[in-house]
Order: sequence, then C-alpha cells, then structure tokens
Amino acid sequence: MRCGYAAKSAPLKSVPVSSTPSSELAWDGTARLGLGWGLFAGRAGHNQAHAHHAVQIVLSESEQALCVAEADWQTCHGAILAPDVPHRLAESAAPVTLLYLEPDSPQGRQAMQGLVSGWRVLDAETSARALAAARRAGAEQVASAVLQQLCPETEAHEERERDAVIEALIAALPQPLPARISVAALAARAGLSASRLQHRFRSHTGMALRPYLRWRRLLTAMAAVSQGKQLTDSAFEAGFADAAHFSRTFRRHFGISPRVLLQLKPG
Repeated sequence: MRCGYAAKSAPLKSVPVSSTPSSELAWDGTARLGLGWGLFAGRAGHNQAHAHHAVQIVLSESEQALCVAEADWQTCHGAILAPDVPHRLAESAAPVTLLYLEPDSPQGRQAMQGLVSGWRVLDAETSARALAAARRAGAEQVASAVLQQLCPETEAHEERERDAVIEALIAALPQPLPARISVAALAARAGLSASRLQHRFRSHTGMALRPYLRWRRLLTAMAAVSQGKQLTDSAFEAGFADAAHFSRTFRRHFGISPRVLLQLKPG
C-alpha cells in the first residue's frame, strides 16, 4: 500500500556515521507492546540494516541520523517509514521514540497516507508536537495521539475494497500459531484453492501468506519476551523451531538480537 498525497518533506543533510558497531546492549529505555502497535522510548543502540512488516514512526527532539533504502545517511527530527522498507537507525546520543503500527490496521493505514517512495520526513516542529502528544497520552492512546499531530486532516479510511474472506481468516488464526500450519488447510477453511488464497492474501495485506505467518510468530515471541519470559520459552510458545530460529528472524526484521528486549524496561 503506497498511496496518498505527495507530502512535502523537510530538507535532509548527509552526515558521517561511525562504521564501528558498539554493543547491542547499549539500547536503553522502555518498550511496550499492544494489539497492533509497539513503542520504544530511550536511547537507540547499534543495529544492522533491516526491514519489518510494520509502519515505523521515528520522533526525536534533536537531529537523528537515519539510512533508508540503502541511500546515504541523513539527519532529520522524525520520519514515517512504510512496511518492508530497508532502513537503519544510527546510535542516538539523545532519546528517540519509535512507534510501530500494523500496516493493515486503521491507524497503520492512516499513517501511510502521504508517503512518497516509502517514507516521509517530519520537520522539527511537527516531530516536537507529536512527541509532546505521545508523552501526555496513556500507553494505549499513544498511536492515536501521535497520528492526530502527524495526520491532522486525514482519517483512517478504506483505500481499497476490503476482502472479508481474508479478514475473517486472519481473525480466526489461533494465537499462538501452532508449530506447523498448512496453507492447504487454511485455503479449505476459506473455501478457496491454495493458489487463489495466496493471491488474495497478498492483495489484501501486501504480504505473502507464509512471511505473514512468520511475522505473526515473531510478534507473539516478542510479546512473551517483553513479559519477562526467556528467549527459548518465547520461541517455542510462538511456534519457532528453536531459539536460534527466533533470533535469526528477529535480527533480520529489526537489526538487533532479541536479547536487547531483555534489557529494556516495560513502558
């Protein structure tokens, strides 16, 4: 989903960024996960280039270095990134706020309105207003408060015809997912052939079925870790083969080890 108006972006400037990685455990702050959203507030540590299936909003009171889609490093006070866009955040000297939204949720669709080439830069004034709103809001209202500042003249709306069959299938997925889940069984449940299911699923979510199921497992494991469970227990609970599989998947999507989650305080 890449639609909406051509929003004007604040000017960017290239900045040199150290190529020497520091410890991933330098991440320091609070993290909280909710239904369809995640929030980090604190100092960002080292991370590798990565891409995840969430809309990401970056907010900072000071200039923050960001690399998007393998372009040069740039600085800005904030940005909105579409799902599956490769990016990397520089280690931050000042606190940053990172808000993650499920792209197929009403708030995720609202945030993506106005993105050009997969991302939108926020100027210092807009970022400051969004940060102030986030700090005033309770945890469950953070996403709405931020979007009221970033998208004041837009509302979440249906940009395309919704697929009720796929929506019902997603809503009926067991939580957590079993270790093995058959595409053929899901197709039969939806009353579709396997090929037709996969075509309609990608059209509806913007993501192929199997990667989507892997993303759901990842979110389940992350929620378990954030609740204080060990990595191995969290991995098995989410249906990963083992902790190593969970760690590899987490690093590919977020550029850091899931061990970082263990160091963060609950929001």
